Parts: sequence; structure tokens; C-alpha cells
Amino acid sequence: MSWLLLRPLWLAALPLLALLALWVWRRRPAGAWERIVAPLLLARMCELGFVAPAGGRWTGLLPFLVAALVILGLSGPARLRPDSLAFDRMDPILLVLDMSPSVAGTAQLGDAQAAAALVLQEAKGRPTGLMLYAADAYVASAPTSDAASLQSIVAVLGPETMPVEGSRPDIALSVARELFAGEGRPGLAGADLIVISDGGGVGPRAWEEARRLRAAGARVWALELPRDRLPEGMPDPPADALAELARAGGGALAPVRTPRPLLERLGQARTRALARSAEGPALFEDLGRWLLLLAALPALLLFRRPLSGRS
Repeated sequence: MSWLLLRPLWLAALPLLALLALWVWRRRPAGAWERIVAPLLLARMCELGFVAPAGGRWTGLLPFLVAALVILGLSGPARLRPDSLAFDRMDPILLVLDMSPSVAGTAQLGDAQAAAALVLQEAKGRPTGLMLYAADAYVASAPTSDAASLQSIVAVLGPETMPVEGSRPDIALSVARELFAGEGRPGLAGADLIVISDGGGVGPRAWEEARRLRAAGARVWALELPRDRLPEGMPDPPADALAELARAGGGALAPVRTPRPLLERLGQARTRALARSAEGPALFEDLGRWLLLLAALPALLLFRRPLSGRS
């Protein structure tokens, strides 16, 4: 089950509330009354409930408990409704696999295939597509829920797969945008593109394409292949190019050998995006109202009539 906060900015009020509660806690129960009121009169005022008696500091913190529960309720703790799981699986994933010579002709390809296989395994029913690129980009498979068919394609990739050599990730991202955003197609909103590459060819053009994808509602993530396995004489890919690509696309970067943390972040970002969408109220059950009802219980104590003796 996916959990999140619909209005997390409300939590910023909790530290201020805690500081105010601490200030109240440290004050003497009767404040400055003890210095200006005769003891007998002060005792009568305490009896009538006009002044908090000694030992009543916990009662003074009761409003802060109510306020804390209200803030937590307003932050909107929510969970995905069980009947929304089918919709949860609609947004596609597109694997964008670098098949340039620095990857396809080296041991890097094995790492790329293993990462792609893990993404397919963790897709959890989301339609997943596969794009390969070198000097040009080709859609190997449109998004499909049949992960096994994509596994078979990934397994047979090799140095001879691509008809032309080169490395143009910007073309791949442009083709991906056209794949989803064309007339009569599902659109980019909610799509996740995962680029698996050593960073070769990534530069301003690719960054600009990533920004366009982000503006259209998609997110671009990157899994970086290790740089210590390039053949001798092959130039190193530009440093931090993939990191900038992920930033431009609203995603994140991770090493290709440890992709699980990135996949977790991808899932969290997608859940937040679903909650902000027009379908959010129908997809998520806001549990904040139960916290507001819970806050009403201690709030009732604030309205009790003080016990008094004879008037």
C-alpha cells in the first residue's frame, strides 16, 4: 500500500508549536500572580479555576496536544485506495538503453542488461517499453505489461545490434517524446524514462530534451555505468553529464550496480505526482479527518467547568 502526505508543508508548524509548548512548560504555574496576590486570595482564585494551581502544568500543555493533532490531520496522511491499483499501473516506464560502442562493445553491456532486467522485474505491472540508441534511436518495444517479452529482447543485445555507431541520447529523448505525445497517444504525464548509459554524448541538447519531457509531465532518471571498464584509448564520457540530465528531467542518478534506491525514489515521486493530479482525491483516502476527530477528545477537556467550592 502506498502512503504519503497530501499537504506536507503543514508539518513546518510543528517545531514552532514545540518551542511555544516548551516556553509554557518552563513558566511557573501561576505566572506572576504569586508576587502580587496574597496567598489566601491566590488559593481562592485557584479554587475557582481562574489560575492554574501548582502541579497543573500538564493541563497547560493540553492545547498544544490538540494543536499538534490538528496539524498532523491537516498535513493529509493518505493511502492509495485498494480499488485504485488498476489505475496505479497505467503510467508507463520507458527504458532508454545506450548501445553506443563504449557500451555495446565492452563489458559494460552486461551491467546494462542486468539493470534493465531488474527494472522489468520491479515494474509491478506498469507498462514498460524499450528504446535503444547509438547514432540514432529505435523503439525496440512499445510499452507492454508483458515483461517476459522484453527480458528476451534485452538478453540478446550485442555489439552488432545497432546498424550505425555513435552516441546521440538527445535523439533518443526526442523520439521518446514523440512516442508518447503524438496525436491519439497516451501523453507524457506520469511517464518515467530510465536512461542506462555511461554518459557518452550527453550534453546541452540532451539536457534540453530532458527539460521538455519534464515540462510535459514526465520524469527522466539515469543509471550510470562504471567508468573503469572502458577499453584503452576510448575517451572518458563527460563528468556529471548524466547527473545533470537527471536533474533537468526531474529525476535522480544512481550507479547501475545499485539501482534499487533509485527505483524506490521513482516510486515515491510517482505516488506524489498521482496525489497532485486531478484524479488524486479519487485515488487516495485522506486519513487526516480521523486525526481531527481524535483531536476533539482532548479539546473537550478544555471546555470543562472548573470545580469550585462555595461561592
